[in-house]
Amino acid sequence: MLTSEIIGGRIKDSREEKKISQQLMVDKLKDIGISMSRETLSKIENGNRTVSAVELKAICLVLSVDIDILLEDNEDDSLVTLFRQRNSNEDTIKGVETIQDMIMSFMNQKKIMNANNETKVEPLWRS
Repeated sequence: MLTSEIIGGRIKDSREEKKISQQLMVDKLKDIGISMSRETLSKIENGNRTVSAVELKAICLVLSVDIDILLEDNEDDSLVTLFRQRNSNEDTIKGVETIQDMIMSFMNQKKIMNANNETKVEPLWRS
């Protein structure tokens, strides 16, 4: 199951592979309109903060990484199924289900973002 820790680790790995410091990364993000502190990037990379779809798209742009690489989910089983198999109590299962729903929502944001990238959107106003 895809978690904030996994996504953050992949961001960190990609950044380090490109030999980009955290500070340079946040500077490049700022150049494209994403305001983020180095501390926030560190929290994202360590899985202590989730990354929004907008932030993730910008990070992928800066790192020249396909978003699918960062969001690839290699596991088919749900966390709820896993915790039920381990005979966890219902409160634990409900908590896990909430987290799983949040992750699925994040994955849906990815699909919407990809669909928007494939469709040219005309502005509603003209300058």
